[in-house]
Amino acid sequence: MRFKDIISKDEIILYHGSRGGLKGTIHPASRERCDFGKGFYMGSNPEQAKGLVVEDSAPKIYTLKVNTTGLSEENVLFLDGLDWVYTILAYREKSADFNKLPLAKECKEKCESFDFIVGCIADDRMNEAMRRFIDNGLTDKGLLACLESIDYGFQIVAKTQDACNRIEVLSERDIFGKEADDIKNYVIEKRLESRNIVSEMARRHIRDGLYLTELIEKSGS
Repeated sequence: MRFKDIISKDEIILYHGSRGGLKGTIHPASRERCDFGKGFYMGSNPEQAKGLVVEDSAPKIYTLKVNTTGLSEENVLFLDGLDWVYTILAYREKSADFNKLPLAKECKEKCESFDFIVGCIADDRMNEAMRRFIDNGLTDKGLLACLESIDYGFQIVAKTQDACNRIEVLSERDIFGKEADDIKNYVIEKRLESRNIVSEMARRHIRDGLYLTELIEKSGS
């Protein structure tokens, strides 16, 4: 599904993995250093959502419905390309030099002015690509190529309480037994796939795009 197809529907089904279970009203209360800052995170890929929490002692998976009736494009920020890269860099705060740039502050301020943010998923298994990018071993275009090749699906983040009030829990269940074993195997396979793709894209885009130090120099000049 294309990102901008989302708000053309009255509702959309998404998934949320939880380590401790949802209690009470849904709030935009994740940690600040998530991809798009503090919010409530949901994804289009149920296996990816399960994989985030399957190693926990009591993992749960939620199926959610988001009511998009009457939601305007003015309420939704769609992030892709380099805007996606810069925003994740800003919120994850892995590069002090990048976060000193006005660009990083602008990315955060922009995100905080929307109810929902939509973008590709860059979960923990993309850490190798992000690490190489931060260490100048992968260009920005190489990083984007990694993400497109791995394709975990998209995530929607509810940034405000008004956005969270549009979310309805359809089902909640524990992840255990064969399902848990299958998801653990999925995680291992995706991790291996990610490493191979990162190495390939680092070679393929060796001088295509900007390394992080070049990006910082260009943005700060």
